[in-house]
Amino acid sequence: MKKIIKGIVVILILMCTGYVQPVFASDQNLDNYIYNHLKNWDTEFEIPYYNDDVIDVVQNIAKKDDYLSRSISQLCYKKEENKATLIVAYRTTKEQEEYIDEELKKVINSIITPNMNDFDKVKTINKYLVDRYEYDYALQSNNVYSALTTGKTTCQGYAMSAYKMLNLAGIENRIVIGTLSGTPHGWNLVKLGGKWYQLDVTNDDAVSIDKYFLKSDDYLKKDGFSWNCSDYPKCDSNYQETLQSNKVNESANNVTSKEDYDLNNNGQTIYTYRSSVDGKWCLVNGFWYFLKNDGDYAIGWKLIDNNWYYLSDNGIMQNGWIYSDSKWYYCYPTTGAMATNTSINGYVVDTNGVWIA
Repeated sequence: MKKIIKGIVVILILMCTGYVQPVFASDQNLDNYIYNHLKNWDTEFEIPYYNDDVIDVVQNIAKKDDYLSRSISQLCYKKEENKATLIVAYRTTKEQEEYIDEELKKVINSIITPNMNDFDKVKTINKYLVDRYEYDYALQSNNVYSALTTGKTTCQGYAMSAYKMLNLAGIENRIVIGTLSGTPHGWNLVKLGGKWYQLDVTNDDAVSIDKYFLKSDDYLKKDGFSWNCSDYPKCDSNYQETLQSNKVNESANNVTSKEDYDLNNNGQTIYTYRSSVDGKWCLVNGFWYFLKNDGDYAIGWKLIDNNWYYLSDNGIMQNGWIYSDSKWYYCYPTTGAMATNTSINGYVVDTNGVWIA
């Protein structure tokens, strides 16, 4: 037995002697070496790092990409003499990740159009995930592959899917790891117009499609959300509040008189309302209204701040395709303003906003 053990030791020494250790000029090069192996979904690779904090170091490197960090399920470090190996287990295989990338690119190409602004993209992606996924109460589906192939997933699958899709659409975002009412939970942060907002697609699906759509930190905290705030950008307002503030500021800069006039094609006089002068935009229960100074909500087609809007009989601003006076018009989902002289998903509208082809 002793001879056998001595033989094994000799073999190990010979193997280690023949091993050439990678040489790195800086810690950054070492970080890149490890990061590239992780991004390639490599399950085992040699690592020239021998300190006891190796697992923490690798985890911190993986945090450069929230999706990658959440994809790693287990790390194991093995050291023999001057040779060290990192063994990594992922929630998905490399082939499954290739499927995810291909599938989500197809989805983005089908639901995101060139005329969309960033808000439209986020809203469209949120709605797509709410429509496609159901919450997995069995808690078995915890990655994007199982979410796409089964239609069910946990919060992790929602957040990781949103992360991937938002990145493909060119929207900067993060995955937040925290708790909801004491239970582990994950969701997203989204950056729009230079400001960050909270987005919880999981509960947009379970509760209401806009319940946690582009909200502030305080909004989530009052509902029992908790996370390490120092790890993430601050969200100091709801998107609707920012949008309303911007509308007021923009209109205030453009005010020339209380009543501006214009003529439509029939020679009729059209009153152009100025928000903050002739009335104001109001957000009530998730719907936009234009409240005039006389206390009534504007209804029908209205020219407000030099943009046409269509407000229903109860005053709610409408968006999407609108059929009016035997003609089709399109109002952008983001602002409600009528589209003119452009193409919407291949449908052309003229300078008056009428669909012509």
